Amino acid sequence: MFKFSRAFGLAGLITGVIVFVVAAVSIGLRSPGGVTAAPPPAVPVDTNRQYVVVAWNDLGMHCYNRDFNDLAVLPPANTLWAQVIKVGNPPQIITTGVTVEYYFPINTYSVGKSNFWSTNPYNGVQNARSIFNLPADLPANMGLAGKGLSGELDPQADHFVAEWIPITEYNDNDWNTRDPYQLAQIVVKDANTHAELTRATVVAPVSTEMRCDRCHSNNGDGNKNIATNVVEQNILMKHDEENMDEYPPGHTGSLMSQRPVLCAECHSSNAIGAPGLPGIPSLSKAMHSKHKNKVANTTDGCYNCHPGPSTLCLRDVMSSAGMDCVDCHGTMDQVARNPQPWLNEPRCDTCHNSGQYNQDKPLYRLSKGHGGLYCESCHDSTHAIAPSSQPRDAIKFIELQGHAGTLDTCTVCHSSMPTGPGPHGIMPSPIRDFTFGPNRGGGFEPGDTAVYTHTLQNTGNLEDAYKIEWSSSKGWGNVTPTGPITLTPGAWAVVTATVNVPGDPGVLGQLDTTLITATSQTSPTLSIQVIDVTIVPNSRLRLPLVRR
Repeated sequence: MFKFSRAFGLAGLITGVIVFVVAAVSIGLRSPGGVTAAPPPAVPVDTNRQYVVVAWNDLGMHCYNRDFNDLAVLPPANTLWAQVIKVGNPPQIITTGVTVEYYFPINTYSVGKSNFWSTNPYNGVQNARSIFNLPADLPANMGLAGKGLSGELDPQADHFVAEWIPITEYNDNDWNTRDPYQLAQIVVKDANTHAELTRATVVAPVSTEMRCDRCHSNNGDGNKNIATNVVEQNILMKHDEENMDEYPPGHTGSLMSQRPVLCAECHSSNAIGAPGLPGIPSLSKAMHSKHKNKVANTTDGCYNCHPGPSTLCLRDVMSSAGMDCVDCHGTMDQVARNPQPWLNEPRCDTCHNSGQYNQDKPLYRLSKGHGGLYCESCHDSTHAIAPSSQPRDAIKFIELQGHAGTLDTCTVCHSSMPTGPGPHGIMPSPIRDFTFGPNRGGGFEPGDTAVYTHTLQNTGNLEDAYKIEWSSSKGWGNVTPTGPITLTPGAWAVVTATVNVPGDPGVLGQLDTTLITATSQTSPTLSIQVIDVTIVPNSRLRLPLVRR
């Protein structure tokens, strides 16, 4: 009998087979009441951040059964990945000294929204336990890998991951309206002080929109003369009608008498690491072979089983340009002949074949590129490659760089514009820019000296020289250096204004305005002015001493 394994899993390749044994795990789940806020909006970009987290879900969509009493293809689950970057020159991917937490602000529990954790009406055993042959009941709101609806991502060699989070598509305040593009908050904290360092808003998509009912409703095209009033039961009865005399030893008898049935117990599925039985076609092969002459080789055809005509899980930049499922995956017959479904999938470098886009792993979702970042960290998840037609996919990119689409702003991770090749060997466009500031000022007495400092920084990616010009309205000020100041990209210099207030009481009530202008000698239109205001008050407010 199949035991649940994470050998492949929805999260990716993990060597070997790990049999999940339910343990007494304490997970801090948020209470189901009182959380009804709308999904968090994108926030203004923080240009002074020291840490960045890029996060994504691994597949772009996870589907799960709407009802587990009769049969199961996939459990309610989603997997989140994240990489934490310390901003600098160069940036550093870090996995130590920080923790990475996740939670779903408006979806804090799953029991009741799915009967995955409920007692099966036919065998009296919890559905999750029965379907995946677990040694004990799966705790409420816990997924098959021990994760809840909030918790920590686990550190790996170069990333963090939380596998099989048991998320459903229903929010806490509405169990009737499907909301497949769930939003998770990813929060990075200092491991010692627990202070928040950075956060991200990432989509964790899940959907029950597998439209088996289109063909398998009562007396439907897929099950003539079968009408149980339950789509899943119609499917099991049709399977028994066509195949029961061929069931392998140990699996004889009708499927209706063995409910709940896990399809992958007999039909291997790399999606959940199920080996299946010898001589039985994989679940992918069985499904695509059986239906290849019954549904069209189009995206709408695929949406009969994959989510779906309302979910629209194919939402990436290529679909917006007119490509569909068949352009990458091939026809139903071609998919049926894939010897390793889920592990042998279309490669980006098949079409993007100029050499600079080569994948370093067979799968896009496991491939890495620039600086050790996963492809999905900048381009987003499979089936949701940016820019996506689903607005929620864009939130994390807007948070990071102020606009939607591929993460393409170098200074998100680099503390200044780099001069060398970027992702895929692309050279950044020449940029001349700089910052100069801040404005300063204060009140002083006759005879005082005011010292104001200003930082001039080259924020472009080209070396530049800057001319410093200044004036002092009362003639009290002096500015050094006056330039030209030559700075390489990212380099900075301090410009100091010294204002000597005369000692004569006659200066009371006067002020000096020192204007300092920095101008690029290469591009004179680039110019920034700062203002220092030195005030000598006419009188001081003096309070009497009160004795008590």
